[in-house]
Amino acid sequence: MACHRTPALGAPSDRPRALTSRPSAAERLLVAVDQRVAAASAVLLPAVPAMGADSPGLATATLLPRLLEHARDAASQPAMWLILTAVGGRFPTVDMVQRVRRSLQLDPIEEVERIVLTLATETASQSRIDLPMRVVTCPVIDVDTSGRTDYQSGIHRVVRETVSRWAHDHTVELAIWDDRQQVMRSAAPREIGRVTRFGADFIVGVDDAPYEQELIVPWNTVVVLPDVPMGGPAEVLTAIAQCSGNLLTAIGYDLIPITSAETRPLHDSAAAGEWLVPLKSARRVAGISSSATAEFAGFASALAAQGLRGPDVEEISIPAITPPNWFTPAERTGRTRPHIVVSGTREPHKNHDAVLYAAERLWSEGLDFELRFVGGNGWTDRHLHETLARIKERGRPLVDLGRVTEEQLWNELADADAVVFVSLHEGYGLPVVEALAVGTPVLTASYGSQEEIARDGGCLLANPRDEETIVEALRRLVSDDDLRRSLAQEARERPLGSWDQYAAQLWDFLVADVEVSA
Repeated sequence: MACHRTPALGAPSDRPRALTSRPSAAERLLVAVDQRVAAASAVLLPAVPAMGADSPGLATATLLPRLLEHARDAASQPAMWLILTAVGGRFPTVDMVQRVRRSLQLDPIEEVERIVLTLATETASQSRIDLPMRVVTCPVIDVDTSGRTDYQSGIHRVVRETVSRWAHDHTVELAIWDDRQQVMRSAAPREIGRVTRFGADFIVGVDDAPYEQELIVPWNTVVVLPDVPMGGPAEVLTAIAQCSGNLLTAIGYDLIPITSAETRPLHDSAAAGEWLVPLKSARRVAGISSSATAEFAGFASALAAQGLRGPDVEEISIPAITPPNWFTPAERTGRTRPHIVVSGTREPHKNHDAVLYAAERLWSEGLDFELRFVGGNGWTDRHLHETLARIKERGRPLVDLGRVTEEQLWNELADADAVVFVSLHEGYGLPVVEALAVGTPVLTASYGSQEEIARDGGCLLANPRDEETIVEALRRLVSDDDLRRSLAQEARERPLGSWDQYAAQLWDFLVADVEVSA
């Protein structure tokens, strides 16, 4: 798909402007509304009359009635959605589109016009009426969280590895949600850099100079949600899926905040519940593992009780990855005790308390090994923090590295004698495959997505809900050199996948094979 830039009253210098050398704030807003209405007209109307450039508001006053007549004659929800976006400077909700649809069927155009302008006024605090808009027909990729932060979780890694390849191989529009989370805007150079060039070679000083910020308005295309799920835009995403003529697709990571809500803060569960609302009208969801796919397929099948079709859900598992091409492992230094790395964000469902319990049991028996914690704080680590402090006071060989850089992470995994990751619930378990990718054995969960990964070798299994099995598995791992060597050999012999292959499979399922009606 080509990424079409819809013309609107000529070049930016030709857009309507006030006669005065210093236009007022109201005049500047009218100029922006004129540009957006003209951009919508270029899409919807067969011909757009030339407008004078010296009368802010004239284009809107002239074109809005024609746009509404067109929407009524065509009985087109997408046209109504685009008109409301143009006038209001934000994506409309389903209720807003339905209100205009009903008015178009019952009222004269003057009354419909009043309703449209009233809706824009009522939602002005949530809009960007000051910005021009660009209507695009190439796939629009939501990269809000990965574009705004330097943080690298498993989801961020998937976004950056896949979207960077999509941006290289295809014409796409990377979009960020405005702070009000009611409309998408163009991504800044630094935000694009975080997504497409993140890693050891990411230039921290990417130019943050002002750029032309525009509202990004998808038209007859696919809107892809590969990033961290957010509840804030749920209402407008639902309207995009139901009313805009665009199709919504997503990567399905997990439903932990819903199905394991006891391990997450209440606001996470609420946000996840909101995020599921637009997914009810999405076209496709790609599950990152068999376990995640089962969760989303179960959600989709439950929608039949609401008379809804629900999304098509298909498993496209994250691959058995290789280390990044810039990574060179540091030379391992001599040591007398095994180094066991505990990887993962510090959150209750990661089950770190159980790992510390198992380690303390073994230390108290006289086993000699070093435990190295790698991972940043999650929503809460209060109990874990207290336990770490108490164990350190006892003089145990415990190293708490906290959040580390990408290079440090890979060095820790490569230098470890084994890695422990026995999470209670995971959509995938990226720390497991990262450790296996550098030939390091892993102690992981005996069920779910972690067990799926373990089937190709290199892993010792324990039931995360049974602390005694963790104690015994960790005992074997730290005391049996032959077992570690055997598992390391299995890890090195595992079949390799690639991010290139994964990104291509995702693109085909979420974008290329999805038919959008013109």
